[in-house]
Amino acid sequence: MLPKATIELVVFTDGWINYQSSLYFISSERKSWAESRRYCTERGADLIIINNREEQDFVKKISANANVWIGLTDISYHTENSSEHIMLICIFSFWDPREPNGGRRENCALTYSPGWADYPFFFAYRVE
Repeated sequence: MLPKATIELVVFTDGWINYQSSLYFISSERKSWAESRRYCTERGADLIIINNREEQDFVKKISANANVWIGLTDISYHTENSSEHIMLICIFSFWDPREPNGGRRENCALTYSPGWADYPFFFAYRVE
């Protein structure tokens, strides 16, 4: 049996967590996908793009398996300076087997146990 990998974390006093040369922040405030993204961009960051299984497991660990928004959507929206369309073609995909389920109003993704789920843009989540 292989030894379990340990995750080395550095937590800064303002709540940011350093992991594999990236910084992560989990807010405890209840926000929609758009509000969460705005909160991130106002701080010079953005919603997470999960690139591999290790990062998926890491996010589940630091969020205590709570549902958190990720930077994945299939809708167009306007920013202050431009109109953007964000759609990520996932090389790594962790969708729950029942997701995405084709809900026409479910256009944004969040972490979910055991995988990702698509939810409405306006739905508000909070890490408990």
